[in-house]
Amino acid sequence: MITKREFIFWTITWVILTLLFSSSIESIVVSFYFVTILMPIVMATSIFFNRFLVPRFLLQNQRVKFIIYFAYMLIVSVYLELLVMVLAFVILADYQIENLGKIAGDIYLLTVILYLVVLIEGLILSIQKLREKAKEIDEMQSRLDIQGLTELSIRSNRKQVLLPLDEILYIESMGDYVEIHSTKGSYITKEKISSLSDRLPNSFVRIHRSFIVNKGHVFRFNKEEIEIADRSIPIGRKYKKSAMDALGKNVIV
Repeated sequence: MITKREFIFWTITWVILTLLFSSSIESIVVSFYFVTILMPIVMATSIFFNRFLVPRFLLQNQRVKFIIYFAYMLIVSVYLELLVMVLAFVILADYQIENLGKIAGDIYLLTVILYLVVLIEGLILSIQKLREKAKEIDEMQSRLDIQGLTELSIRSNRKQVLLPLDEILYIESMGDYVEIHSTKGSYITKEKISSLSDRLPNSFVRIHRSFIVNKGHVFRFNKEEIEIADRSIPIGRKYKKSAMDALGKNVIV
């Protein structure tokens, strides 16, 4: 399925090629039809090169296979371009080659334009992958930083409070606010429980849409609930598997 980014890229390419060919064909309508016939070849070549050849062979250091398949692709794409020129010559140019203009009637220029589009899309894909990789690294670093935390900073009663993580028993969502229960009392904050979950290390487990518990303070648990301090907390169906994986495989009845 085509993504939004790909749709925008190919739409812009379509428009640019139409304007480019219209400068020599001298008819925007004929240029549009010519590009419409040409675009499937451009798109198929680009997709084959950037999503198959490069990742499967070039990036895997299989250069010989890459060169062989690239040569095949080049031959096929040029052959298909010739077919497009013949169709355009018959259908659009009324058997008058000069009606196609200098660009559309030149197979070498068509090939250069085709592979220029292929390289541009490849560059865009490379930039996108680099950004995704950088985002993954940032998220990983963020998680590592979280694992090293010893305190949780919250806003409670108009004051900034630092709670030692090992003192927190569990966190309970109460609708419009969240109550954090610790060994030294309870604290109320308006921060959402999902936001708090993202800021807590792996020693805390989301077991219910309304509860996060500190594994270090869990006294007893089974598949339905856990006991922590003097409270029994239900395990939500959605969180049952992840809770069991986090708390341990040996279920205590």
